[in-house]
Amino acid sequence: KTGIMLLYIRREAYMFTEIHLKNFKLYRDVRIDLRSRKLPYKPIIMFYGESGSGKTTIAQAFYTLQRTMKTMELKGMLKDLLDKKLVPPEDSLVKPEALLSFLKTSLENDGIESIIRESKTIGSDENMSLEYEFVIDGKPGSYLIEMDDSCIIRERLEYCINKNRGCYVEIDEDHTYINEKIFETKEFIDDMNEQIEMYWGKHSFLSILLYQMSEKADTYINSSISMNLMNLLIAFQNIAYDISGVAIKNGSSIEDSKLLSNLEKGEVSKAEKSKLQRVEELLSDFFTSMFKDVKKVYYEIDEQKNKLKYRLFFTKQIGDYRYNIPFGKESRGTREVLNLLPFLMEAVSGKTVIIDEFGIGMHDLLAAKLLEIVAGQIEGQLIIMTHNTMIMDRMNDEHTKINPEALYFIGRDQENKKVVQCVTDIEARLHPNYNYRNRYITNPLYKEMRPEFTDNIDVSELAALYKA
Repeated sequence: KTGIMLLYIRREAYMFTEIHLKNFKLYRDVRIDLRSRKLPYKPIIMFYGESGSGKTTIAQAFYTLQRTMKTMELKGMLKDLLDKKLVPPEDSLVKPEALLSFLKTSLENDGIESIIRESKTIGSDENMSLEYEFVIDGKPGSYLIEMDDSCIIRERLEYCINKNRGCYVEIDEDHTYINEKIFETKEFIDDMNEQIEMYWGKHSFLSILLYQMSEKADTYINSSISMNLMNLLIAFQNIAYDISGVAIKNGSSIEDSKLLSNLEKGEVSKAEKSKLQRVEELLSDFFTSMFKDVKKVYYEIDEQKNKLKYRLFFTKQIGDYRYNIPFGKESRGTREVLNLLPFLMEAVSGKTVIIDEFGIGMHDLLAAKLLEIVAGQIEGQLIIMTHNTMIMDRMNDEHTKINPEALYFIGRDQENKKVVQCVTDIEARLHPNYNYRNRYITNPLYKEMRPEFTDNIDVSELAALYKA
């Protein structure tokens, strides 16, 4: 059941240890401590809360880090198209004018102003800020980005310089500080200062830096940027997100293989035939263990010159007969298992993975079992938002390897402000015999973290409208 994990490559380990949100959507001011009592980070983190409580907002707060790093990339593509450096192939169905329109729309929708418009707390006159504390290969750092109603007004990045933590960059409206130790040449520092003068505010320092790196030759970049900064950039780009229909695995190991990121169907070179066969075997072992009616999993392969087109099938036992069924015709829950596998393998292989609405289309026991399978093998960090309280039943079980301190609950304080509390904030002592699902549902300690309903809910008048 775990063999498929062998196909994934471990790279720089990156984990969140704290996130501080101010005026970000529902959260006026909340600090979420993600550090473990015994470790510098928690391998698994699970956020619980009623519908509309703000689980997805927390997922989007992590994703905003990625969005602010990409704004300059779109601007660069637009410039290349206007300068005719980016030209679609002659046989392409996408015409230059259509691509131009798409890029302009993307720039409008994914620029800093759009991020602010979507994310800043409605009615707030104060600035919005997001601060991330993290550990990369055991070395701590932090990143702060603050925005007013239209642009970035402050940015600060700290990480390892030589052997100690230090400030890499701090920029605000009045001054720019760049630590010269993060760059190897004065030429690159001068170039960055010039670009910051031109673009900072509408684009972050990280976005400007990544764009500059994309414009220069690899040899120049490798000789201009310190190893610590390079590792930090790689780690930031390696975070995988599965949030509200957005599935992003930027810079991840599975992007090196179309097969590993598209397990259901796709096209690979003939050189990957042995890998395709191995994936087929591992998926068959995995799904036949998870589902009693699945007897075999295989790829239907169509060989075309130097390409292999593959499509996943299930052989299922239905009554006295066995049927070969295209995977696309499987239930939503079964398809979700396959869709989640690449993300879970990323966490196993050492990446940070953010998944919103984990297991929403699955049976509760199936979602809990899927998490149980990978829990003890995660070398990175898996952060999930879920409604599935059945997972709590697996806490303190020696087979699941999920520590109760992974539990976080979203509720309101006495002033009706949003709060996010770890189970260790609610209970001083975590007893090995506790059933945390039962405690969450019934114990008064969790009262402010549970959905609350009015007893007298009358829908008769609304129902009467449907009779008319």
